[in-house]
Amino acid sequence: MQNPQILELIENLKGRRNYEENKASKLGFNSLYAYLKTNFCKKKLL
Repeated sequence: MQNPQILELIENLKGRRNYEENKASKLGFNSLYAYLKTNFCKKKLL
């Protein structure tokens, strides 16, 4: 069910992870994974 590309992206965030988690929280996502999945799908469609 979980996309390995998104999991790899989360692992590679390093110092930006806290920033991305806060951004996802402010935008109303319940997890960093959900936020990145949405962004990943949007980028794939473009």
